[in-house]
Amino acid sequence: MSGYTPTTTGVTKQARQTSPAATSEVLERDAVADERAFYLQAAFRALLDAMARPGEVTSLPAAPASAQDAAARSGLTSETVILSDVLLDAATSFAVAGEDAEATTRALARRTRASILPVEEVAFLIIGREVRGEAAAEVVRAAQAGTLEEPHRGATLIVECGTLVGVDRNGAFTGSAAGSCQSVAWELSGPGVDGEARMASDRSDVVAARNDRADEFPCGIDLVLVDGAGHVCCVPRSSACVPTALEGMETEGARSWDM
Repeated sequence: MSGYTPTTTGVTKQARQTSPAATSEVLERDAVADERAFYLQAAFRALLDAMARPGEVTSLPAAPASAQDAAARSGLTSETVILSDVLLDAATSFAVAGEDAEATTRALARRTRASILPVEEVAFLIIGREVRGEAAAEVVRAAQAGTLEEPHRGATLIVECGTLVGVDRNGAFTGSAAGSCQSVAWELSGPGVDGEARMASDRSDVVAARNDRADEFPCGIDLVLVDGAGHVCCVPRSSACVPTALEGMETEGARSWDM
């Protein structure tokens, strides 16, 4: 074999002959798909921030036209539709609380492709602003808490609020107030909270029912409180949440919105 010099000339020539022709075609971007991707990314970031800092009020991105249209058809707020877009997909399950929620449930299922299951089995529960008092508390009591082996099966509840006030990540007072339901202030402590955090909401029916469950961590449920003015505040299962004085958290200065 002495004197033999391997060559790739033939292979290279064949590769040139079979390679696709170069093209200068520029594919146009899909503006609708871009808008959806951008707003979902921003909403997911806001939700992560809110869950990582319990009791802190975070702002969601403005709802695109598609979310506003879906909200009008479903009877939910645009902000709830945004959270549904972020959290629900074909691999998850959900239910909407309320005796007259069938149309809303079907509309969200078509939009998100998520499975519809009984309240006791779902990963995500939506409690609309019209479901209040004992009806809301009953839904909270029925939500699954997961098990020690599978704590991730604990449900996440998306709860529509008329009033939601607190401080943002910069320590500035923010939130909104609408309707005539009485607000209750809550003090949160635990992982993610620097000392303690305070927020106020008109959904004491849900928060109190959550506390009454007395779930043992890591089991339990997570609350995502959302208003109609683009604010979200989370109470994860790891947080202690006790009622406190409303002093210093008066809702008169909060932004108003039409329910």
